[in-house]
Amino acid sequence: MHINVFEFINISSQTNVMAILVVTGEPRIGKTAAVVRVAQNLKERGLKVGGIVSKEITSNNVRTGFEFIDLSTNQKATLASTSGKGPRIGKYFVDLEGCRFAVDVLIEAIRKSDVIICDELGPMEFKSQEFVDCVKSIVDLDKPVIVVVHRSLRHPVIDEFRNRASFSINIDLQNRNKAPDLLLDRLQ
Repeated sequence: MHINVFEFINISSQTNVMAILVVTGEPRIGKTAAVVRVAQNLKERGLKVGGIVSKEITSNNVRTGFEFIDLSTNQKATLASTSGKGPRIGKYFVDLEGCRFAVDVLIEAIRKSDVIICDELGPMEFKSQEFVDCVKSIVDLDKPVIVVVHRSLRHPVIDEFRNRASFSINIDLQNRNKAPDLLLDRLQ
């Protein structure tokens, strides 16, 4: 499915903004694990949860890239890899087609889900202007939104999420086991 993100942004804007929960923290601290646990809990309660999470791709215990996973279907697409082509971030090449997949998943989630999750708003994802444009539309939704934000990335869209957040958590070693419950409490 391919939806024009510019047309969609115009129809997704709402005046009744719901909870925006912002999750941040150091790499590999458990941000994705926390939002996946939240998604599972919400699904068990009968809510439709949609969006994306980003996970590492490893080979022989070496990180070789990242992939997007659709929370509704478990379909996957490459976000970035050490071999490939596309814009470069460090040793990784960003797969713009993978970012297109993420945009389509997010648009579908906006249309059909009760809660939207977007993991992650980071430098790799933001190499895709289409991804940035899609994420801009999420900030004004009339549905709860959980976004995982790269700890040091500065961008006007990320600033908007941080400024409008009803709850923010920096996951660390002390709170990472409690983080899913803290997030769920804010969605009640």
